[in-house]
Amino acid sequence: MERDYEEIFQKVLDYEQTLHEKNRKRIKIGLKCIWIVPLFFLALLFLTGSNKVIFLILWIVSLFALSIYLIVVEYMDHNLQEKIMELKGEEGTIEAVTPADFDRAAQIIRKTREMIGEGLNSPAETQAEVTEKKDEAEEIKETEDGEEGE
Repeated sequence: MERDYEEIFQKVLDYEQTLHEKNRKRIKIGLKCIWIVPLFFLALLFLTGSNKVIFLILWIVSLFALSIYLIVVEYMDHNLQEKIMELKGEEGTIEAVTPADFDRAAQIIRKTREMIGEGLNSPAETQAEVTEKKDEAEEIKETEDGEEGE
């Protein structure tokens, strides 16, 4: 049953990771459109020679639409990152979440469950020994955090 939880947790993390990557692509596309759309309207202005006010209005409306699109995508991505941090059990500021973060979170959870599970399944161990195993899991987490910072 514990194995099922790990598989479900990994699937959730994978799904959220793919959503985050898609959001990053959407943001890149939106930023490119902010450059492409004005150039398109400028080219139409010179090629058609019609009323400049119409193209100005279309350009402004399109920039507002692109801005709203980028705000919505970024808001969804921010909420996604908050959920990821909640699943990982971390607090603090939200930074760019990388695939390594997902793998590291899954490893920490697996190691912690193994250590806690061993302590609960063995009647010979005392509560102090179980607490030591929890401390070891925290040290492993701190060591991994230190290695990534270098």
